[in-house]
Amino acid sequence: MNKKERKLKFGALDVFIILVVIVCAVSIVLRYVSNKQSDVGASTPLENYVISFEVLDIKDTSAQNYLEPGTNFYLVESDVLLGTLREGITVRDAEKYYEMPNGDIVLAQNNATGDLYRVDVEGSFDAKGRVDSSGRFLLGGNTYIGINKEVKIYSKYLAVTVVITGITNAGQ
Repeated sequence: MNKKERKLKFGALDVFIILVVIVCAVSIVLRYVSNKQSDVGASTPLENYVISFEVLDIKDTSAQNYLEPGTNFYLVESDVLLGTLREGITVRDAEKYYEMPNGDIVLAQNNATGDLYRVDVEGSFDAKGRVDSSGRFLLGGNTYIGINKEVKIYSKYLAVTVVITGITNAGQ
């Protein structure tokens, strides 16, 4: 065989490498196009929302001293601002249910005092976000928050886990 004939022959490895390069190029183009489409949605201005929450079994002293209206709370996992605590927090005795040996379920009285006295708290935050094309609420435009989702949050003096109970547009 002469040199020209060797250069024109393609082996299985050559075909495989060419296919991998083509697949990579197509993947890059598709990624670029999908990012452009998501950037269009991300440029949508953020709207004001009210996020309702519930905290179960928190110290009464923590609820009274650190859940003050106007306090900013942040998500633990991403340090994104969840919102500013609104007026109108509801505090009620924590309810604990126990199963008795005979199978009955009873409500235990909250007889503790001081730091051991536990309460449940309901309240809401003023937040900024938007709803994406699939109907999901995105806090700050990019962090998904859903109803019934447990979220760990913190402020300057308090860290708690809350359950999101509602998300409504503040304009409605």
